[in-house]
Amino acid sequence: MKQTIMIVDDAEINLIMLGEIMRSEYTILSANSGKEAIEIMKNDLPDIVLLDLNMPEMNGLDVLQHMKADPALASILVIFVTAETDTYLEEKGLDMGAVDYVHKPYNEKIIKFKVRNHLELKAYRDRLEDLVQVRTQQLVASHEAIITSMSLLAEQRDKVTGDHLTRIKISTSLLADKLAQVYPELLSPSDAKQIALYSPLHDVGKIAIPDAILGKPGKLTQEEFEIMKSHTSNGGNILRETNTILDGSNEELQFAIEISEGHHERFDGTGYPKGLSGESIPIAARIVSLVDVYDALRNARPYKDSFTHEESHRIITVGDGRTMPEHFDPRVLKIYEMLQTELDKVCTEYKGTEPA
Repeated sequence: MKQTIMIVDDAEINLIMLGEIMRSEYTILSANSGKEAIEIMKNDLPDIVLLDLNMPEMNGLDVLQHMKADPALASILVIFVTAETDTYLEEKGLDMGAVDYVHKPYNEKIIKFKVRNHLELKAYRDRLEDLVQVRTQQLVASHEAIITSMSLLAEQRDKVTGDHLTRIKISTSLLADKLAQVYPELLSPSDAKQIALYSPLHDVGKIAIPDAILGKPGKLTQEEFEIMKSHTSNGGNILRETNTILDGSNEELQFAIEISEGHHERFDGTGYPKGLSGESIPIAARIVSLVDVYDALRNARPYKDSFTHEESHRIITVGDGRTMPEHFDPRVLKIYEMLQTELDKVCTEYKGTEPA
């Protein structure tokens, strides 16, 4: 299939001459004004434009400026065709995004050579971008697989299933995305996605907690509870060591560290391990904190039965003495209330087989 060249010139003779030169190798579109060129490009995108610099009403620089401002036209190659010898205009055109200049009178071989070279270069860049995108997707998939494996290693010692990790990740994604929409000053969409990605690592530190404590069906002693609480700091240390192995190059792993260390902190300062309060608790931890509490209420554990959504919602928004609404960031709590129906559906769909 032939590539398409658009020739734009207010002189009919120039349209004919350039058309004859290029017709054997390319499909030709012609326009005798900048305005007409833009109208044609709305429905028929060329691969490259041979654009006359000096035209009445809308000159070549005006056309190029319009193209660069339109996402649909911005990537189209533009070669200026001109009889001018003003280097200032050439510099300005190249600075605006033109890829080359062809000077009148036309040299057929030079025009063909320049057009062919620029189209081949663009095709090469496009292929390279596709390859980079594919490789990036592969790396992301590999990264997510490692996160899931690390999370499962810790969670299976706690006798919960992969469904728990799925619920945490989906619920965190729902809350984080909505929080970024409602409070853009608090969280960006890109950070919301990273928080969801790393949320399954919230309990990775449990890998260092003895089985007798993790699986104890009754209430923990004070000494046992202190050991259990250490899973937050353990997780942060494990993830810091992981980042050291990666030469500290993964800045996004900081979200995982903040989530692991901070998801048991409480907004009123009564949480652990550091007793942080309010804004001193990283936003990633504040989000996962509420998600983790809701999921723990909805699902059975060795030490408790499961609650219905209505019971869990009442505990989070009204309190039961153990869990109170002041434990949570009011803004995160507001988003939770907006999304409670969706969170209920997540728990229902990914119920899992956690033991009672």
